[in-house]
Amino acid sequence: MWNTAVIGGGAAGMVAAISAASRGQRVILFEKGDKLGKKILISGNGRCNLTNISADDIRHYHGAPPYFMRAVLSHFPVRDTLAFFADLGVEVHEEKRGRLFPRSNQAQSVVDVLADRMAVLGVEVCLETEITSIEPLEAFYIKTTAGTKYATERVVMASGGISAPKMGADRLGMDLAVGLGHELTELLPGLVALESKEKYLKAMQGVKVVAEVGTTLGGRESIIDHDDLLIAAYGVSGFTILNLSARIVPQLTRDSVDLEVNLFPTMTAEALSELLKDRWSRNGHRTLLTSFSGLLNSKLIGAILRHGGFAIDRSVTSVSKEDRWRLAKLLTQWKIPVFRPRGFEYAEVTIGGIKTNAINPNTLESYIVPGLYFAGEMLEVHGDLGGFNFQWAWASGMLAGKGLGD
Repeated sequence: MWNTAVIGGGAAGMVAAISAASRGQRVILFEKGDKLGKKILISGNGRCNLTNISADDIRHYHGAPPYFMRAVLSHFPVRDTLAFFADLGVEVHEEKRGRLFPRSNQAQSVVDVLADRMAVLGVEVCLETEITSIEPLEAFYIKTTAGTKYATERVVMASGGISAPKMGADRLGMDLAVGLGHELTELLPGLVALESKEKYLKAMQGVKVVAEVGTTLGGRESIIDHDDLLIAAYGVSGFTILNLSARIVPQLTRDSVDLEVNLFPTMTAEALSELLKDRWSRNGHRTLLTSFSGLLNSKLIGAILRHGGFAIDRSVTSVSKEDRWRLAKLLTQWKIPVFRPRGFEYAEVTIGGIKTNAINPNTLESYIVPGLYFAGEMLEVHGDLGGFNFQWAWASGMLAGKGLGD
């Protein structure tokens, strides 16, 4: 008889196993893939954005009621995360937007120290082991596809979401939870690029600029981000888009969304109009297209000028004050309609999951099945881009592993 069985060998699952074993429990962990932490290994371009200096701020998390997310995160704040990983030997350094990475800049080092701590604590790890059923009787009886049965006093479900299916992600864990009486929300791709039907975007494919991107959701909430914007043949991507997608994608299930892009983030249309007036007065021989040399990418401005009805070979001296103003507004209030996200194979997280209304936020134990706990991405919680989803994984995994409901 095991004390704790953890289903899932990702970020939340490994921390849950460590948390439980640190309290003297006999722990077994099941992972259906051939290695631990596959999503950790591909995160942050192989560097693993461990957490964020602002990761205690509840405004960076979405999906579940704020009180639920606040309760979980407060059990294991950022300072505890940093102390935990420092104890494992992982030091961090800070990059822009408060993102914290291991000094090694290797995600593999994060997986290695977690696996090492599990080994030291005696956690039994069963790789390439898929769970087919969980039966709660006087104990939990877990059955695998190989027909093997395990008995355990409690179970931590940490099998993740369905993003990145090439890494082995699927909904089997969620389906097991539903079979035990829990409800599942609609599942959507999150932290993902957005698709647009605007064909002229193909002319600027591959261009990356620093821009301010915003929109208004449901006619009420205005959201905005200032960072890299990448134009692709299918639509838009880059840090701004991936980050905003956490809130835009649910809206796209109901209607398209118009993004408003300011290609000069520190400037208003009035200020840009004056800048163009000054540039054109000093180089009046240039065409509209060449007048932007050194200011904007030529592929980008060429396509936007054509889209706005401006002749790119027109002399700047022939541009009226009214057209200059119209162009300044176009470049500071560029509208890009998007109609859907790219698929789960391109998404970093899953929006939605097991509903939290049947889970105790102070323990992560099920109200429906005593002894059943949840952690990580399989819950209806998703964070912004920049280490917030990992902080949720560490915090929820640590809390679920404690078994405070026992």
